[in-house]
Amino acid sequence: MSEGIRRTCREFAETLVRLGIATQEQADAGLAEAGRFGFDVDEKFEDADQLTFLVGECGLGFTMPEKMSGGVDEGYESLLRDAAACSGGSVVVDDIELVEDEDGEEYLHVRRNGRSLWYHTEHDKDFRRYMDWMAASDAIGDLVPGGDDPRNFHQLDGDPLDAWWLLLTPEQAAGLKEFGLPMPNSLGNVVRNGLPTAEPGTPAWYLEDDRLHASEESRRFLDAWLASMDTALDRWRTAHLPDGFPVDFSLESLAALERLVWERFEGPDALKTAAGDEFAEGAIRYIGETALRLWPCRWTYQHSDDEADLFANDPAILSHAPSGFATEVFPSVALRLVVEDREPGTLAERLEDIPDSVDDYRRALRARTAGR
Repeated sequence: MSEGIRRTCREFAETLVRLGIATQEQADAGLAEAGRFGFDVDEKFEDADQLTFLVGECGLGFTMPEKMSGGVDEGYESLLRDAAACSGGSVVVDDIELVEDEDGEEYLHVRRNGRSLWYHTEHDKDFRRYMDWMAASDAIGDLVPGGDDPRNFHQLDGDPLDAWWLLLTPEQAAGLKEFGLPMPNSLGNVVRNGLPTAEPGTPAWYLEDDRLHASEESRRFLDAWLASMDTALDRWRTAHLPDGFPVDFSLESLAALERLVWERFEGPDALKTAAGDEFAEGAIRYIGETALRLWPCRWTYQHSDDEADLFANDPAILSHAPSGFATEVFPSVALRLVVEDREPGTLAERLEDIPDSVDDYRRALRARTAGR
């Protein structure tokens, strides 16, 4: 609900033109269409969001319907194509498909500018007229153009059911809020524009994709981290591991590492004090390298100048799967949990999400292939 700002449909059309959201021709066509339906375009309304229907009459934006007139499959298709059209052609979606795997898990697959995107969904099996709005919202957020385009999707109406959405710059969104629209929600995710040249789905594809979209600081750190891996592990093994320690990158060796960590660190404070020392870093490296030898995954790193960013400035292991499946594990966090929980099998348990995510993706791919 707006705060008692009395506005007319004509004023809304003029605002859309002034903010560069609509052309004059689109605004005139929208007002004419409203008039044909008997709408008084000069009547003042207490709630400005009563006027947002004009967006559709102008041929702009899209709605997030409460339920579909047809099946949910067609609902996703229509919604995402309408949302992508807001970009003016810079974002193209195709191959929109609901996939159900052999375990009954459902996923929405969308190809955006050649990149496959996956979203886990949940639907009522007996009444499939309602989309999974969380998945739909994530998919819409991934349809922002990104790059140098500053626009995000914004909800115009106060009520999310059947609300109108527009792709707007921050200035345009502020202008509509000043006009009196609620503008309660926005959608915009980190979008990866550009595709690797390697064969899709291969380890080379994932590595190239990471480098293609990583910052210079992130690439520099990761290159140095990987270049020193063998030397650092050899030094760690020689200086810090007892004779007979099974350095074979197996799950059994992780259990042996847990016992060694318990002997060395009595609690979290001791580990925190030792953060960055040769033993702790060697253990982090070994945990990650064990995952790499057991399952399809790779090292990744994200630099951030924000020290409060919990998911940056720490080497991580990322499974070879699209973002809808991929699991990211931080060996440093796994090491801390070993010290805190002092439970056998902690490292193996922390890493098991990596093969699980890859298996989930493979099941979805098999189901998608079988359905064609």
